[in-house]
Amino acid sequence: MDAAAAMIPEEVEAELALLRRRLARSEAARAEAEALLEVKSRVLAQANEQLKANREHLRIELGQRTRQLLEAQRVAGFGTMIWDAEAFKGEMSPHCQALLGLHGLAAIDGVMSVDGSHPMLDRVVPEERRKVFEFSKRLTIRALELKRSGVAGHKDTSHQVCTTEDCQTCAHMADCDRMLEFRIIGLSDGEPNRMIRALAETSFDEDLGRALVFITVQDITREIEAANEADALRQRDQRRMRELEQLAVELRAAREVAERANAAKTRFLAMMSHDIRTPMNGVIGMLELFDDAGLSESQHEMLQLMRSSGDQLRMLLDDIIDLEQAESGKLTLAAFPLEVGTFLGTSIGFWARAARNKGLTLQLERAAFGYDRPLVEWIVADRYRLRQIIDNLVSNAVKYTKRGGIVVRVGPVAENRFRFEVIDTGIGIPPERRAEIFVDFGQLHTVDVQAGGSGLGLAICRRIVDLMGGTIGVEAGPGGIGSCFWVELPFVEVDGPTAAKQKEEKRLRRFDGGRLRVLVAEDVETNRIVARGMLGKLGCDVDLVTNGEEAVEAVRNGQFDVVLMDMSMPVLDGPEATRRIKAIPGAVSRTPIIALTAYSGRAELAPMMTAGAIGVVKKPIVLEELYRAIRSVCH
Repeated sequence: MDAAAAMIPEEVEAELALLRRRLARSEAARAEAEALLEVKSRVLAQANEQLKANREHLRIELGQRTRQLLEAQRVAGFGTMIWDAEAFKGEMSPHCQALLGLHGLAAIDGVMSVDGSHPMLDRVVPEERRKVFEFSKRLTIRALELKRSGVAGHKDTSHQVCTTEDCQTCAHMADCDRMLEFRIIGLSDGEPNRMIRALAETSFDEDLGRALVFITVQDITREIEAANEADALRQRDQRRMRELEQLAVELRAAREVAERANAAKTRFLAMMSHDIRTPMNGVIGMLELFDDAGLSESQHEMLQLMRSSGDQLRMLLDDIIDLEQAESGKLTLAAFPLEVGTFLGTSIGFWARAARNKGLTLQLERAAFGYDRPLVEWIVADRYRLRQIIDNLVSNAVKYTKRGGIVVRVGPVAENRFRFEVIDTGIGIPPERRAEIFVDFGQLHTVDVQAGGSGLGLAICRRIVDLMGGTIGVEAGPGGIGSCFWVELPFVEVDGPTAAKQKEEKRLRRFDGGRLRVLVAEDVETNRIVARGMLGKLGCDVDLVTNGEEAVEAVRNGQFDVVLMDMSMPVLDGPEATRRIKAIPGAVSRTPIIALTAYSGRAELAPMMTAGAIGVVKKPIVLEELYRAIRSVCH
């Protein structure tokens, strides 16, 4: 054997060595492959685990997204349905089920037949089932046509396009054939039918190989009700607008009638005032001129009574005019120095005879009203308006008092503010009726006393007090008996003139001390006599003419310090005569002209003032007013 082995050629040995080496490399490769396979197995296992984790995460996220979508549908009031047009099967979201009343019916199938029973059609009111059936049939056919076209993901755009300007995503597309509105039966007994809107979109899904219809369902019952209510409100508003327009037309017509009536009333009052004041001027003016020297005490008292009665008659007429002026905002004040004691004594004294005739007492008292200072002697006030207030309050007290008496108390209540009260023991005024007596034509009717007069007195008083910046009211008298009318007014204290100065002020003089020459143009003889007598008392020289034409010629040929021009005269009236005088060349055109008139309204006085008059003296002429008017233009 040793000899045979020794005989193996070297080539065989070499080949065996090569085989051994190859075997060793093969074993190494196999070990490396097994190691690599082990590594790859571990990587694959890890990848598989990651894939499982990702799949679970996606499942959870898909569930969350699905719940979010369903919640969004619920909140928005929408439900969704996917219909397989070829398999006649569909799936509904939970909210779609709730809207249609198909709770628990997530999947629906079967071919609809308008004459057969189907869960969807059973929920539709019978008279609208054919409409819903035709809508479903039309959508199914259109989806199948899309599938036959073979265009993946293609959506149907063949539906009509809504041209309504306010249309948004077919919400108002009444003519759009992929939108349908229909009614479904109430979900429970007694529940009214509800209105549903369905909006559909057809599509072909290549991956599923399905022709699909996507349907969105919405309950629009409240929307329809709101629209109907809005339409009803709009119609109601339109009716109201038409009614308001008609009312506006009627109000304009009524206002025009009222304005014409008011203008007629104003003209009537102006004419009546003019016609009444003219004879009143004769009566009151003659009383003013009456020389009471040599009269007995009783005759003097009667003369004063006639004068006061004339004043009362003039004031009653003025009440009527004042009401018209107050309603138009034209009531004015004219303040002059006033001696309080004398004024109150004279004003209240006029009613003493009326009080005595009824067996009543009437007295004037000074009062402090809790303010420690006596009432001043002289104030600045409108004598005429203040007299109106006192006369109305005292006359009412006398009228409505059957026994007892009346006390007028006056005194300061604060710095530069005084109060006077008229307290009676009369019938009194119930608290609930106290506001009535201060309105126009307001009168107090009782069983024992019937109201008299015009019912304007207290209403005028209230307006005058308001204009003066004061207050007026009424309350029960002391001990709850009778009434206490009170007025509080502001005042300005002034120094009173001396007796000599008062006497001097009643005499008019020129700047050089000479007598004033006054021209009076007046067509009524009585008025001429009154004017001449009063001007004579004031120390004036007087020339008289009877019409405007004579007044123009007199001024052209004479030297007058002032002209008293009546407004209504024959031949040539006051305004035209005034214009002609102002047109005369030279200094005579500057002669002051004062309107002498029985008119009292601004509208009636306007022509005279526009023509060039610079003052007014109203009839009946009052000496004090005549004096102030002439003095204001000649000094």
